[in-house]
Amino acid sequence: MATKNEGPMALARGFALLRLLATRPNGLNLSSIAAQLDVPKSSLAGTLKGLSDQGLIRRQGALYLLGEEALSLASMIMSGRSLRQIARPHLEKAMQECGETVLLAEMGSGQTAFAYIDFVETSKTIRFCAHIGEQRPLYPTACGRLFLAFMPDAERDAYFRKVKMAAVTDRTIVDRDKLEELLETIRQDGISVTMGDFSSDAAGFATPIRDASGAVCGGLVIGAPIARGKAENTRFRRIAKETAADISSVLGYVPEQDRAEPKGARPARKRASQGTGTTG
Repeated sequence: MATKNEGPMALARGFALLRLLATRPNGLNLSSIAAQLDVPKSSLAGTLKGLSDQGLIRRQGALYLLGEEALSLASMIMSGRSLRQIARPHLEKAMQECGETVLLAEMGSGQTAFAYIDFVETSKTIRFCAHIGEQRPLYPTACGRLFLAFMPDAERDAYFRKVKMAAVTDRTIVDRDKLEELLETIRQDGISVTMGDFSSDAAGFATPIRDASGAVCGGLVIGAPIARGKAENTRFRRIAKETAADISSVLGYVPEQDRAEPKGARPARKRASQGTGTTG
């Protein structure tokens, strides 16, 4: 006879299995699924059959992969939600954790500037301030440099041919070779940090938000007065990276290291603001 908790447990197990397969586009065999979910293979039979019957997973040789119904459902859910809607709760959480203004940015259509499309502002009297829709230049700002760093080479070359770099503060980098070195560091570290480069009294911590294809589709920024930015450098870097990673995960992005093949698995066949404060 079925136990009282069997239904909820089966549902939770099915959801965990779908999440696992979503991070393994090349599929997993039964042994790997059981090991990673910490469930006996015999206990997975019903879950696998139920999900397979609904088209949520499919079998390819010894491997299990997401099915067309799962992909279709994910597509329908995501098509009705904007980046701003998806990111909003993550911005709120990050602001509570870091105590500073947290912003969401997108590249402008002209590829020479970006704009903030949402933010959650701290209540501190002295704070980082921005306006939704206001265009910000790329070369002197934390988020602008982030977009430049992950821009295709041809587009970045076109940008530098088009834009004349001028110093905004005494820390602004206007030499292309030096800026290119910094952009390489940003690509390696996965974060762009400025300390008085665009606004002499502001610090910025920008990290990339990626979509399911791995393309950078937005930027997550923590903005703070420069004194607090310097004092909390390590913590703000961590929060910015973690928040961007969480948003990217909701968008379907799976980091390369999480796509590794399980041992023994055969590869699948092809298949706007108020208040006074600093700006930056």
